[in-house]
Amino acid sequence: MKKRPRKIVLAEDAFRSSFVDANAYDRRIRKFVPYYEDMMNSVLCCFPKQKSYTVVLELGCGTGNLSQKILNEDRFCKLVAIDLVNEMVEKCRARLIQYSSRAEITCADMIKFRRFSSFDYVLSNLALHYADTNEKKISVCRNAYQSLRPGGVFSFSVMLTSETPESTEKIWKRWERDIIKNGVTREELDEWYKTYHRSDRPVPSSLWLKSLEELGFKNCELVWSETIFGTFWARKP
Repeated sequence: MKKRPRKIVLAEDAFRSSFVDANAYDRRIRKFVPYYEDMMNSVLCCFPKQKSYTVVLELGCGTGNLSQKILNEDRFCKLVAIDLVNEMVEKCRARLIQYSSRAEITCADMIKFRRFSSFDYVLSNLALHYADTNEKKISVCRNAYQSLRPGGVFSFSVMLTSETPESTEKIWKRWERDIIKNGVTREELDEWYKTYHRSDRPVPSSLWLKSLEELGFKNCELVWSETIFGTFWARKP
């Protein structure tokens, strides 16, 4: 009898597949990211709030929180949203059912995905730090660059570390303080470190900025930050 091939589970797949219940996922992420709404708004700070006929790619759409805001912000835009976990894609489709004529939601790997010169914006909220090597993070940025039209914007939020262990410890302690105030128990925090944090691969903001600049992006900035999170903005010439 032949053995079934062992399924290879990627880091981001393992993390996100544990939240296939959209309501549970959304409750958890808002408990562990008290600034979640501010973060999403910072990703969209570059986004036009008027009739624009834009085409948008979202990397790592999850249950569709940012996707819904994108489609609400611009009722004329068209959205392509991808996620590696099929259950997340289904939840996102269900959330965006009223926008089905303007939204293509598909299961795809954000590290490899690209459509040459197809998008005015490439956006992402709390997904790119799951790429488990610096090379994969750079690959995401390179594919975003190639997928953008000239003048297009790449805007994304990620989990971050600081430049030194001392400063990293400080921002993580501030984050722990904030989430405990937000209702996370010490037991939940311990479980998060033990189970879910293993999938995170945060790096300092300087690595993201250097990678964006070396790939050819202009006006590269860290436009928002709070404890262990930050949002970046860059434009393709």
